[in-house]
Amino acid sequence: MFAWVLWLLAAPPEHLVKDGAPVEMTAKGGLRVDLKRNRGFAKGDVVITREDITVCCDEAEAEYAKNRIEVVTCKGRVVIVRPDGTRATANVAVFRAAQDQVTLSGTAQVVSKEAQLAGERIIYDIGEDRLEVEGSKVRFRFDPKTVAPVVGRECPPKS
Repeated sequence: MFAWVLWLLAAPPEHLVKDGAPVEMTAKGGLRVDLKRNRGFAKGDVVITREDITVCCDEAEAEYAKNRIEVVTCKGRVVIVRPDGTRATANVAVFRAAQDQVTLSGTAQVVSKEAQLAGERIIYDIGEDRLEVEGSKVRFRFDPKTVAPVVGRECPPKS
């Protein structure tokens, strides 16, 4: 469930995989679900995988209601990896379902094979398929002849 949410950061809506695809989440520090407060928690080298995305972070929290995700927050060395090699990194990634929006903050970066986008915050409006980069120093680089360097932690980690 977490992976479906975060995959939206780097993919246009027409490429979304149907909700309900199998998701696997592992965490070295454990998983906890608070059924009364409708929250799920994972900590310690969290890895969330689904056929269309892999998300790695230090800890993750999801708020849900009636089997629908409302807010997902991943913190600490967040890396989001798509099968095409596109990677997003940040200190924090937050998905808010009501706004249909993903926000990367704290040295946020999206890197594809030919392009790099960086700032203090990157906001992806999913419905509008629009990225906004904020901060005192923002950067966009496009060079189809150069392969962008890999950024962030190894994700998924080697077994």
